[in-house]
Amino acid sequence: MASLDQKSPNVLLQSLCCRITGKSEADVAHQFQYAVRVIGSNYAPTIERDEFLVSEKIKKELLRQRREADAALFSELHRKLQTQGVLKHRWSVLYLLLSLSEDPRKPSSRVGNYGALFAQALPRDAHSTPFYCTRPQSLALGYGERSAGLSGSIGTSGVSSLGVYTLNGPTPTPPTLLAGQPPQSVAAGTQSLGSRLAWALPINSSPSATMAPPSTRPPFGPQVPAPRAVRPRRDGDPAGEVSEAALVRDILYVFQGIDGKFIKMSAQENCYKIDSKAVLCKSLRDTSSRLAELGWLHNKVRKYTDVRTLDQAFGLVGQSFCASLHQELKEYYRLLSVLHSQLQVEDEQGVNMCTESSLTLRRLLVWMYDPKVRLKTLAALVDYCQGRKGGELASAVHAYGKTGDPQMRALVQHILSLVSHPILNFLYRWIYDGELEDTYHEFFVASDPNVKTDRLWHDKYSLRKSMIPSFITMDQARKVLLIGKSINFLHQVCHDRTPPGKITPASKPADTPKDAAELLSDLEGAFQEKIDAAYFDTSKYLLDVLNRNYLLLEHLQAMRRYLLLGQGDFIRHLMDLLKPELARPATTLYQHNLTGILETAVRATNAQFDNAEILKRLDVRLLEVSPGDTGWDVFSLDYHVDGPIATVTPLRRSKITG
Repeated sequence: MASLDQKSPNVLLQSLCCRITGKSEADVAHQFQYAVRVIGSNYAPTIERDEFLVSEKIKKELLRQRREADAALFSELHRKLQTQGVLKHRWSVLYLLLSLSEDPRKPSSRVGNYGALFAQALPRDAHSTPFYCTRPQSLALGYGERSAGLSGSIGTSGVSSLGVYTLNGPTPTPPTLLAGQPPQSVAAGTQSLGSRLAWALPINSSPSATMAPPSTRPPFGPQVPAPRAVRPRRDGDPAGEVSEAALVRDILYVFQGIDGKFIKMSAQENCYKIDSKAVLCKSLRDTSSRLAELGWLHNKVRKYTDVRTLDQAFGLVGQSFCASLHQELKEYYRLLSVLHSQLQVEDEQGVNMCTESSLTLRRLLVWMYDPKVRLKTLAALVDYCQGRKGGELASAVHAYGKTGDPQMRALVQHILSLVSHPILNFLYRWIYDGELEDTYHEFFVASDPNVKTDRLWHDKYSLRKSMIPSFITMDQARKVLLIGKSINFLHQVCHDRTPPGKITPASKPADTPKDAAELLSDLEGAFQEKIDAAYFDTSKYLLDVLNRNYLLLEHLQAMRRYLLLGQGDFIRHLMDLLKPELARPATTLYQHNLTGILETAVRATNAQFDNAEILKRLDVRLLEVSPGDTGWDVFSLDYHVDGPIATVTPLRRSKITG
């Protein structure tokens, strides 16, 4: 154990490679090099399952290959795939396509070779320290030649110290791996060779860089790093001309509504303008102006959401509309964060604007086409919905979705599912529980709290026609009104304590915007069935209660017999008895005399066999007397009703004339 502790991690790792492969130390140089790279790299096998990022990588790869048309076609197909919902694991399919598209023979491919990945894990001082590579031919290269072979694939991130560095400094290089080197080179102050051994060139790197003849190889010892290529400045040319890189940076700020160095918002013209003093070619100026439109659209949508979110009177429907706009802006910000990250990587790695992978205005114009269309739709929708709230706002969103553009229609349908969610919740609570919690007057059923119970059925509840959403018909709205009104009539007038769930079984409510979207997609099917079922069950139960507890049909038949003169023998005998009395002046009539005549007529005819509950409601009433009136002018036969029966029977008295 003591001997193992004294050995360096490099020696132990090399011994492990020899033990596994069964080869000598000179034959396992490649395996040893790869093993050290794996241990010292910051590579993580976990993959972030983000469909958006994978799709953006595919677009960038197509654009890098100068296939702009294919990139636009892929974006459109991906958008259609998202709206159809055919695949559940779209991310897996996209990631598989991305992996299959990579060429395993390319050094930069993560499928075939990890050389470029390990090269990014160099120490931060690698730019100033000699770099050597030990291959079977015992060749060594300085960092200058190595950087030329890697062609810009070297990063500056730090690496793990496991197997590379010890606490007291670099680990000496094993003599077996330095075959062909002069022994004095190791002892002459070049102990850092062993620490640099792990970070050698990839196995399949360029032969011109790895197989250089001995005469062209640099000598051992500290090397002067090769000068880096000068790239254009990000803030513009020293002569005063604005570079495309500076415009790209400004455009990314403008996308978020922030003024850049050369592109600023003009308050007078209400648009983003490029500084007139900036020296810029016409093509870049035109492209920048087209891209700056996204900033104006973003500001328009963002201003609406910021103002309306703080307005409590905007109601639940309005807040849902603002939430849907925030959701779209969030996806827009995610795209901008990817672009900012790429720009930052280019700045750190020193990528020139003329390379295939650099971020240019033309590439931004292609990548931002779909976001621009969506922002245009949102901005137009914001203009169309100004001054609207509740069901009226939902009608505006629904009307705007009647378009032939499938992408725009899918976007508006998604927003409508969020906007209509509170309305459907109002509707379900009304038709299943009879509850109306409409604080901001957004629902199409209105309630008047000043109306008393006896006028509940006629005056308390009404339709607010301006708030009826356009996707709900007037017939459906009337049924919704009657359903909730019947439930409240049962509870408040009939004093029926049956739970609403037993009156009509509540179906699945729109708990989420997705449920609301499914319901809105079948308004003439599932939605109509819910309304019809609740209407039938509630009406049937109300009639059963009125007939069973309040004898509704018996009272209606009694009104037909006595007030509508259906009981012939009773009416004929009553008029014969009243004729002498009613022929007198109205001022000489007394109600108790007329009541006695009514009771005599009942006892003398078949009316005496009616239910006592009905007969006690028959009465005589004298109207207001005017000068010259006779008894026939002021006499009327009255039928008293109260409670629920009084609500549903408007006919209560009949005037008999001689």
